[in-house]
Amino acid sequence: MHRKIIDGKNKNIWRIILFLLFLTIILWSAGYLESIAFRIQYSFNRFFYNLQRTFDDIKSYITMTESLQKEIAELQTEILSLYKENQNLKLILENIKKREDYIPWLKDLADKNIEIIYADIVGRDPIKWNLELKVNKGYLDKVKVGMPVLYKDQVVGRVVRTEKHYSIVRTIYDPNFVLGVTVLETKDQGILRGGYDHMEMAYLFSDHGIKEGNTIITSGTEDNIPYGLKIGYIADLKEKAIFSFSNMKILPFEDISNIEGVAICVKF
Repeated sequence: MHRKIIDGKNKNIWRIILFLLFLTIILWSAGYLESIAFRIQYSFNRFFYNLQRTFDDIKSYITMTESLQKEIAELQTEILSLYKENQNLKLILENIKKREDYIPWLKDLADKNIEIIYADIVGRDPIKWNLELKVNKGYLDKVKVGMPVLYKDQVVGRVVRTEKHYSIVRTIYDPNFVLGVTVLETKDQGILRGGYDHMEMAYLFSDHGIKEGNTIITSGTEDNIPYGLKIGYIADLKEKAIFSFSNMKILPFEDISNIEGVAICVKF
């Protein structure tokens, strides 16, 4: 019985297949099936075409994104380079402006037949701020130990050490700085020594009416320092002894705590 049911189902399936085959032949003969097949094929072709276009668009987008990222990276690098160049140009302009500020007194020194080397101050010891300076000229620039260092027409120190590209200057405030000087108004001579925030004049054995405000200049007794360069002025006279001034306070005309450039006296 069960086998008869299965055989009946199989016959029905074959009947359906034959019917569909017959129907297909009729439709194909009438041209309907060809139109349906064409539409199906067209739809499939359209679908795959759109899929290909979508894939190409995605690929193009990815390529464009990578290209944009590369351009952005290159632009960022260029911006950084331009920023650095801009900072360098600003620094150059600032240095030019500084040089312009120094030109008048450098010319004055040149008019006095003093051969000089201009140097920028590139370092200061935080502890010895006013006692020691580092300048950007060394023995390759013909700087030698012992050369006086000027700011305008005032002595601010002396070269005590030279390297290839820089030198160390001991300033007039350093207690180890010693220099022969003269009182301009009275021609009295003495020895100048640094006193940290001022200078002191000692070994003055005559007094021809020295007063506060008198100008102190170099005496010219040292081979490498010319006569007549300004040092400072007498700010205070105290404890006048019989043969000398025991305490004579000297202050410079120009404050050297914030200067940014000096002139090294090479020849006079």
